[in-house]
Amino acid sequence: MVKIIHFADAHIDIATHGRRDPETGLPIRVLDFLKALDTIVDRAIAEKVDMVIFAGDAYKDRQPAPTFQREWGKRIIRLSNAAIPTLLLVGNHDLSPASGRAHTLQEFDTLQVPHVHVLYKPQFLTPADLDGVPVQVIGFPWVYRSGLMAAAELSGTDINEVNQELEKRLSAILSEWLDNLD
Repeated sequence: MVKIIHFADAHIDIATHGRRDPETGLPIRVLDFLKALDTIVDRAIAEKVDMVIFAGDAYKDRQPAPTFQREWGKRIIRLSNAAIPTLLLVGNHDLSPASGRAHTLQEFDTLQVPHVHVLYKPQFLTPADLDGVPVQVIGFPWVYRSGLMAAAELSGTDINEVNQELEKRLSAILSEWLDNLD
């Protein structure tokens, strides 16, 4: 049996209220989020899971402070060091709507962190892509309508028509991948 841990919406940098921890300088609320993330990572390693899937929104917005990126990175590197294939899907809070700008999970892709796979566009992954884990994954990270509108040359089109066209295009991709599943 394949063991997978799935989680989403970590938002580890929500620190609008509360006091700071005198030892770390981090807001207590952030430490709560990091403790929850540590629990997920510890469990993945202890249980020797086959894969971890994170379905987006590591941070509250697409401009996290370097301190929060460091803390997120520490946890993802632990999964990498444990050789656990980890899928990081880019969520709406991780992605800039501006074309060509980096997303908040970009560094893992740029640095080619072993066993960490960043999905910033729809992808069909096979065991060969997933370090031999005997699964197939169809990953759909957040897709901005504006980006697809520009790519499909739909600017100025009625929003209902745009939505129908985008749904049609994404459905076609999904149908093709479903046909290719083993």
